[in-house]
Amino acid sequence: SGRVGTAGDPPFFATMGRVRVAAVQCSSRMGTKAAVDANVAKIECLVRKAAAEGARFVVLPECAVTGYTSQAFLHNWHVPGRRLMPRFAGVNPHGIALPADSPVVLRLCALAGELGIYLTIPFVEAGSEGKYYNTVCLANPKGDLAVHYRKTHLWSFVDDSWCSCGSEPGLLDTEFGRVGLGICYDIHRLGQLYEGKDLWCLLYSVAWYGHPTEGPAERWFRRDLSETYLGKGALQCHVVAANWSTDREYSWDGMGYSSIYDPLGRRLAFLNEENGDRILYHDLPYGASLWKGQLCRRLKSLGLLLRRACLRAPPASPSRALCDDDDA
Repeated sequence: SGRVGTAGDPPFFATMGRVRVAAVQCSSRMGTKAAVDANVAKIECLVRKAAAEGARFVVLPECAVTGYTSQAFLHNWHVPGRRLMPRFAGVNPHGIALPADSPVVLRLCALAGELGIYLTIPFVEAGSEGKYYNTVCLANPKGDLAVHYRKTHLWSFVDDSWCSCGSEPGLLDTEFGRVGLGICYDIHRLGQLYEGKDLWCLLYSVAWYGHPTEGPAERWFRRDLSETYLGKGALQCHVVAANWSTDREYSWDGMGYSSIYDPLGRRLAFLNEENGDRILYHDLPYGASLWKGQLCRRLKSLGLLLRRACLRAPPASPSRALCDDDDA
């Protein structure tokens, strides 16, 4: 966790171009190994469709592989002894949660390698010492698991009953620019987590829930997210936000409206549906931001070297300056 991976050193003077990104808005089942198998089969079909449409980055919703909660929002993961909200019936993640090197995760990495894409893999992770994490991994076009990120800012209403907290950013330098990973409620602190990291794009896996303090999901993705957390003074990078959906309508609010934003926080594309499986595409520019980030980092390094050289240089000998009427 937290390491900056690399997909090969991009050229310093990268040419401007566009790359297609995809936000997959889909439902998931939770609670059994059979549910995980069904989720993976559906995810594979959706990812293949996105790649066939030219997407080089494909972003999935929060915990899409294992499920985050039930679609009716009535069942939640629960580790015995931890607090479970009265709304939920608990499901023990033991034997269902996945290690980061599990066959399921490696299968999705291999899919990314087969299709030559960057793919987020979000799931409930079985860590060491009986701990569980809300995790998203990033597979690169070679099929490697390039980044392993754990949710750093937990939503107490759901996460407190089972999840341990991560602490490190998830970064990868790609040929298009530096990307970072984020999970849903992380958005409240991602500006601090990625401050000074020169992100080109945030790959943002979401399972939103609209409630009185946050507002309805439609307004959140249309206005509140960008006005509060994106653009000037906040995350100044592209954002690909893939939110969860449900197979049918339910009484709770939070599904749908996946969106893609520019570095100023302006919404470039969005889905206007809450139910069913859909894919949102947009062609993002790259090159200028990559060049700017590399240039800034190299100038900072050059400045540091110059300061060190000045500190090591011997002091100059005192001498009297000659004026125009002085004897030479």
